[in-house]
Amino acid sequence: MRYTTAVNFAFEVGRRERKRQAVHENLLEAGRELFRTQGIGRTTVDDIAHAVDVARQTFFNHFPYKEALALELGAGRVQTVADGARALLEAGTPALDVLQQIGAWMLDMACDQGELAVVVARELLHPEADRATSAERQMPLQGLFEAILQQAREEGAVRDDLSLQVVATGLSGVVTGMFARVLRAKREDLQTELAICFDMVFNGITDRRR
Repeated sequence: MRYTTAVNFAFEVGRRERKRQAVHENLLEAGRELFRTQGIGRTTVDDIAHAVDVARQTFFNHFPYKEALALELGAGRVQTVADGARALLEAGTPALDVLQQIGAWMLDMACDQGELAVVVARELLHPEADRATSAERQMPLQGLFEAILQQAREEGAVRDDLSLQVVATGLSGVVTGMFARVLRAKREDLQTELAICFDMVFNGITDRRR
């Protein structure tokens, strides 16, 4: 195809990108529905591609493996949690209270999503470093916790002699462990364990002069 002007070329590129994005969204929606109705383990790449009426290779043009689609769905839920946390902070809620609320929301998400939460945990803990790193980029739990901890420090609620990155990594590990066990443990047990872990962290990070 020949383009007579730069405007025509830009229009064609934009059209292709919109089409690609539409296919991506359709794959996500098909995956979401199939995961809900028949489970992630029983759903194949072929099932998802067939539901969208695209070739199997088209799926792999968007996702390197089935679990990557699941991760993107999980990342969308984490973004909802992040948006809720931002709204609480803007309303004047103390950052440490927001941190506890995030834990509660994560528990709700894990219990609601079930198998999806387990798959997310498996990817975050994947033995292949590249795959685990990719999962961490898609599910920025540590970044979310670190941002809230930074706000808590600015409020004077967190000690200055601690690495917020280390604390955020620990909290992210707690949540990941909860995701991994959600299908094998009672909600009440997970809730109790989460509360104990957060209390221990808060006792260690709060400014002892207060």
